[in-house]
Parts: sequence; structure tokens; C-alpha cells
Amino acid sequence: MIRPPTLRALRPRVTMTRSLATLGIRREDPRRVWERRSPLTPEAVAQLTDKASVEVESCSRRCFPDSAYAAAGAKIVPKLSKDVNLVLGIKEPRVEDVHALIDSDRSVKRTWMMFSHTHKGQPYNTQLLSAFLPPSKGQTLIDHELLTSPGKDGKLRRVAAFGWFAGAVGAGEALSLTGQALLRRGMSHPLLHLARPFTYTSLDEFKAALKRAGDATELAALRKASDPSLTPDTEGPVVIGLTGAGNVSTGSRDMLDEAGVQWVDWTQLPNLKPGPKIYACALPPYSYLQRKTVGGYDRIEYYAHPDMYESTFTERIAPYITTLIHGAGWQEGFPRIMTNADMDRYLAESKGKQKMIALQDVTCDVEGALEFMNHYTTIDEPVFEGPGGILIGSTDVLPTELPADSSTYFSGRLMPYVERAVEQANGKPIVNDDIDQTLERARIVSNSELGEKHEWLQENVDKWRATQSVGLLPQKKKVLLLGSGLVAGPAVEVFLKRPDVQLVIASNNLAEAEALARNRRNVSTRSLDVSDNAALGEAVAGADVIVSLLPAPMHVQVARHCIANGRHLVTASYVSPEMKELDAEAKAKDVLLLGECGLDPGIDSMAAMRIMERVHKEGKKVVSFVSWCGGLPEASASNVPLAYKFSWSPKAVLTASLNDAEFKLNGEMHKVRGQDLLREHFPDVKLWRGLALEGVANRDSLPYAEKYGLGSVRDLRDLFRGTLRYQGFSHLMDRFRALGLLGTEKIEVAGSWPGFLAASMTLALGREVKEEDLLAVVEETTSADEELLEALQYFSLLPSKAATGAPAPPALPKMPQAPIDTFAALLSKKLAYANDEHDAVLLHHAFKVVPAGSSDWVGEQTVTASLLCTGDERASAMSTTVGCTLAFAALRVADGLVQVRGVTGPYTKDVWAGVLDELEHIGVKVKERWV
Repeated sequence: MIRPPTLRALRPRVTMTRSLATLGIRREDPRRVWERRSPLTPEAVAQLTDKASVEVESCSRRCFPDSAYAAAGAKIVPKLSKDVNLVLGIKEPRVEDVHALIDSDRSVKRTWMMFSHTHKGQPYNTQLLSAFLPPSKGQTLIDHELLTSPGKDGKLRRVAAFGWFAGAVGAGEALSLTGQALLRRGMSHPLLHLARPFTYTSLDEFKAALKRAGDATELAALRKASDPSLTPDTEGPVVIGLTGAGNVSTGSRDMLDEAGVQWVDWTQLPNLKPGPKIYACALPPYSYLQRKTVGGYDRIEYYAHPDMYESTFTERIAPYITTLIHGAGWQEGFPRIMTNADMDRYLAESKGKQKMIALQDVTCDVEGALEFMNHYTTIDEPVFEGPGGILIGSTDVLPTELPADSSTYFSGRLMPYVERAVEQANGKPIVNDDIDQTLERARIVSNSELGEKHEWLQENVDKWRATQSVGLLPQKKKVLLLGSGLVAGPAVEVFLKRPDVQLVIASNNLAEAEALARNRRNVSTRSLDVSDNAALGEAVAGADVIVSLLPAPMHVQVARHCIANGRHLVTASYVSPEMKELDAEAKAKDVLLLGECGLDPGIDSMAAMRIMERVHKEGKKVVSFVSWCGGLPEASASNVPLAYKFSWSPKAVLTASLNDAEFKLNGEMHKVRGQDLLREHFPDVKLWRGLALEGVANRDSLPYAEKYGLGSVRDLRDLFRGTLRYQGFSHLMDRFRALGLLGTEKIEVAGSWPGFLAASMTLALGREVKEEDLLAVVEETTSADEELLEALQYFSLLPSKAATGAPAPPALPKMPQAPIDTFAALLSKKLAYANDEHDAVLLHHAFKVVPAGSSDWVGEQTVTASLLCTGDERASAMSTTVGCTLAFAALRVADGLVQVRGVTGPYTKDVWAGVLDELEHIGVKVKERWV
């Protein structure tokens, strides 16, 4: 018996060092696809590395690349580690991410700095605020918005904000929007050609574009004035109105200056004539607000008694401006600039030809100062049509359109407070200077207790928690897990780490399901026989996402229920032809049937797709792809027939030994019939030093040229996918096949295990084999193969004494069934892992790539991706790599992060990138090497 060297010896030894303080920069919520800002620049990080360890969550969207932070001395990580005690971000994170970091080590005291949007009692973030409060311990929340310091006049002013950039970008959006609005009125204006701010790489480039737009406007006006034949401007002058007097309006004013506008006083609006420039007008509050009785405006009185005032904007301003950039704050109880009734009256008096045709609301106060501005827009969809066809923009993340410049400004303003927080994390005392006082004012939560000014928020939290307990909140994400077998445990663990997930484990083995649940929160169990179609349909209808660990042939039945009920399905199985037939029907119902999200298929494809993204990005092409994957026992557990034990479905392992295979090697096409697969194995696969491995071809490799984007099969030298085993496996398994033990036709089973072998051989050989003649016929058929005879004795299939130390066989099946099913049940008992035994998973991709224009494979480069994952006392490597991969994929679907629909595998980046990140976070890392 071949005894490969232990896989444990291959585990790398890792020595970790850690500073007293560890600073972590979060990846922003992936659902905020346009949020590209960072709280600290790489240059700022470089200044901190002598005071703290710095971790930066990898993010390809961020305006500063990972490589810049790495060069600054930061450690790039897929997820922040439990060591982080100061967490920085821009916007609020996902609640589940906060819980995950807190739960990773509850003894670590952490300070979180962000725009949390909690201090005003915002109901949509009460759950987030709750995460920092008991039962959590040692959590401190500092809100960027509350970082204030006294000015020269003694008034508190924000020290770190994006207001100027919001106004600057808002002005650019408003001018671009004006060009579109004028076109709808039949007027082609030079502003139509002004691109939106996010298309420029820097603020300076954006300013230059504004100047060109202003110059083009002036030139067009001069040409029109000098040529009477040109169509007269029937719309009158283009006039931009600007409200507000803070940083937002200053940013807008500065950008309008770059466009060369001509500023006028609001009193001049009724008398403006077309000219060579765009007019702009700052609108102070007294231009559109006055006392209801005697008129006039007094600022102090207005803020003390807003009910005494009303807006005159509809009469004084709206008839004379083309576009309004709104940057003035508003609170409930103060008069609106324009109510819905005001707008209706304005449109009626204008008779469909109103002057004001565009609005950019930088404040984004929905139904606030401008009541008809009734919903947000996004950078993707920046405009909606309001009353009278007015084009309205109301995007609340405008600064991220100039992410590098706005982040650089913000980082500089935030840096003194981050440095002080790092110093305090390193044990330095509070000195109560201006910086400490600013930090204190910004603390909403300190050591998991609400600050004195924010104690009133506790009532909101208590109400939220009460509704949580009685189910009055929006429904949790409901996940139905079908099956409770070998790989279910790690999947359940992943799901239950998410407080917003309600898991149902449905199985025909209720005791097994209840053992997985172990009376934990957010999980329930139910007994389910999948053959009961009505019960299956009911279970599917009650979930949002269905995760199936059932045998692959059952997935189609589950999928049909998913389509009927509009539910998504995720499996670890290959996409079968029968499943693929459901593609059009699933797309029509907006349903995703996502397969191949395990190890192989699964991680293998995800790792390949990540490499292919880089290959394409670098302008290269693949000329060879060879992939191997397999699950094996460690050496101490391999001294058994087949040198193999089962951490995965025994039936699936046996079935894989019968599949036809097709592949290309050394420029030649190969087709192998299933009955010949084991004989035509690869006897010596050299991948890991000291491991005696062999392999067999894994199904049809050719479709992966298209799936992975490898190019045409014709242009590839190699295209091969194989399954790894220890040497000797294929020979012995092929002998089992010859004896009929892998047969698929049902047989009557005799009263003993030797009788089962005799019945299987009778069917396979086409002649009757009696139990009393069994040994002689086996020796005759297999040339007295000694290794085979020992194996048959170990498996209790020969009429002799059981092998020493061999587990007892299970009971024989009572009903007729295929030999492969009976043999699988026998192997699952005889080749099961003992409690102190562990398995391992091996994966290895080898790409050969060349420059895209290369001929004859000149300049060939080798790229490899490898994974070695070893099981432990908690879970097998196979259950971890299959179960966790499946769960991570399902959660991405549940979170709405996967946009593809229909029947597919993990071939889109919104699946593979996130899942690989999550796997790396739990230690399952595919290591790439570009030679």
C-alpha cells in the first residue's frame, strides 16, 4: 500500500508581529458602487506606519490603488483582522460587517470613525447604532460629521467635510444638466458638450473643461450676434441661481467662476438680456424670504420665529432663472422655497413655457425646501423628470465624482484626529487640548455607552430591538438549506454569523439537521422528503434563496419550484443539460439558478477567472491551461484500500470514475470513454514535492475555453482538467468496475456482502457467479490481483474473516438498487474518517500565456494558482471548501450583489471576486505565481 508523506508537513509556519495599535481602513460597502473615496491617502498612511500597524482592505474601486498603500507600508488584506482597534471609513459600513469584526475578538476595544448617519436618530441606521451598544463591549463611534472646532467667532465649525467638493461637483452636474434641458427645448447650447465631473481624472482637468465650456459659450454668442441669419435665441439668457452661503455654495461658486459666468445681483434678474456669457446669481435668503405681514427679512428673527416668514421664490426668482443649484440647508418647521402648490401655480402661470428647466439639489433633502424634489438620483441615473418636465438631479455622493482630490483634502483635515486616536490607542493619556475636545464632541458612543448628548438615541435603539424580537422589522434574508450531509456544517456556520439571515435547514434526517442547528438563534429545522413535491414547493416559497446540497439529479426539481416562486437557487453541482434547459424560463422570471459553487467545480473556476481578468487586462492570451484538483486523506489516514477516505458524497466519487472525458494535450485532441477512464489515467503527476499523485481526466474540458475566456480551442496547445488521487487508486477502482461494483442497473441483493459481489459480477460478466465460487472467479477474472483481494476482504466482500481493524459493514439494502449505490454505502462506512483523522484539498492551475500579438508562442510566461487546505478538528477541508464557498455565494445572491440571471456558474466577477475574498478571510487562499 502506497503511503504518501504527510500533508501537515506542508503547512507554512507563520510568525506574526503586531504594534500596540492597529489601524484599519475599511473597504466601503460594495453596494455603494460609486463610493471611491478613502479617509486617508497613501501619503498619510506612510506618516502613521511608525506609530501603528496599518491594514487596508483590498478594493479595486478605491481611487488610490492597493499598490500605493502597500508601498506606503500598509498590509493589504481581504478583511480587517481581529487585531484592528481603530477602524476608518467614509460612509457607514454594512451592519453584518461590523458584527463580524466585533465578534472576531470581543476582547479588543475598537474605535470606529465614519459618517455614520446615526446622530440625528436616522431610523434606517438604528440597527447600525445598536451594533456598538451592549451586549457589545469596548466599542467607540466617532462621527466625522461631528468633528467640530471653534472658529474665530467662537462658533463651532466642522473640521473635516466634503461640502466644498459637493458644491463643486454639483455645479458641474448642473451645467451639464442645463445643456440637456436646453436641448429638450430645441436649443443646442455649448453646455451640452460639457462632460459630467466623474469623467475627469482630477479637479484641475475638470476646471479646464469648465473654462473650455465657458469660452465656447462666449464664442457661440458672439457669432450669433454678428450673423443675423442665425436663429435668434428665443429662450433668453441662460441664468444660474445659487442658494446657500456655506462650503457647498462656495464650491459651486468657484466652479462657476471657472466657467467664466457673469455674476449679477438678484435684483437685476427681470432685466437681463442675452449676452456672450452665462449669467449667475447668488440668492441670499432675503431675496426669496420675507415676513408674511409687513415684509422684510431679519436673520435672527427668522431663525427664532420661522413661522412668521414665507417664501416669495415662485414670484421673485423662478420666472427668471434657467437652473437652480440648491445648497442651502433646511429643517422641518421652516418655510419651503417652493411647495408643490407653488410649483403647480408657477407652471400654470407659465403656460408650459416656464424659464426654470433644471435643478441640481446638492442638499438632497427629499421633499424638503423644494417639496417637488421627491427622490434621490444616483451617479448611474443622475436625473429624473419633475413637474413641467424640469430635469432634477439629487445625488448625495457628489464628492466621489472627484475621488482623489476630495479624499486628499479630507485626509489632510482628518489626519490630526486620526494621529491622536492612534496615540491614545497606544496608551497615551487624554490631554484635553483642542484636538481631544474635538474628538470628544464627535463621540456618539464611548466604550459601548451613548454619550450624554446622545442618550436620547437609546429609546430609538430599544424600540428597534423590541420590534426585532416581535418581527415588525423588514423581513430578514431567508435562506433554505436543503440537505444536512457531510459539507453542511461549515455552510451553516457562515450563514449564522450573519444576524440578518434566517436559516431553515430542511432534511429527511431531522436529527442530523437539529444537530447542525444546536438550538442557536436565527435557525430552525424541518423534516422534508424531497419526493413530496407539495412540501418541497411550500419550503421553497418561504425562502429568498435556496441552497441545495441534494444529489445533483434532484436539483432540476428544486429549480422548477424556484422558478415558479421567483426564488434564487445556489448549488455546488455541475450545471447539467437538464438544468441548462431551464435558462430561458429562469431569465423570464428574473431568477438565478447558480451552480458550480463548491470546490471542483467552484473555487477552481473562480481562481481561473481571477487570473484571466489580469491576462486580458495585460493584453495577453492563453496558449495552455492544465488544471488538477482533488480531495485526499492525510498520510496517517491513507493506509486503507484506495489510499482514500470519504469527506464528500461517495456516490459522486464513484460516478466521476465513469464519466466520458475529452481534452487537448500537446496539440492533440483526446476522447476517453467512461469505461476506459481509469485505465487511461495519468500515473505520475508531479505537483507537490514528496506527494505520490496520479490523476484522471475530469469530464469534458473543452467548454472551459469559452467559460474562462481562454480563446479558441483550436489555438490552445493544452486544455485539460483532471482529478487528483494517490497512486494506486485508479488501478484498484478499475478492478472494482470490472467486477460490476460500479454498475448502474438495479439488482436483487443476496443475504450477505459476498452475495452482493456475486450478484454484481453476474450482471457484469454475463454469467452466473455463485457465492461459493466467488474467490475462484475473482482470481480468474483479475489474474489473482493480490491488492484487489486484500481490498475485497477489507470491504467484507469475500467469504472470509474480516480484515483486522476494518470497520464492520453496514446493513444490506432491503430493496433492489444499482451496485454503485450499494457499493457507495459500503465505502462510506468502511472508508470513513475517524475523529482524529483529517483530510486535505489540493488545487493547481498552470497557465501558459504570451503577448496577444505573439505567434508561435514567443515570450511564453507561466502562471500558476495553487491551494492546499487541510482539515482540522472543526471541519474537513472538503466541507470547508465546498460548504463555505456555497454559503458565501448564496449570501452574495441574497444581498443583491449578483446581477446575472438564468442558469450559470460562477463566471461573473460579482460572484467570484467576492467569494474568493471571503474565502481568504477564513484562511482558504489560492496563491498565484507569475513567473
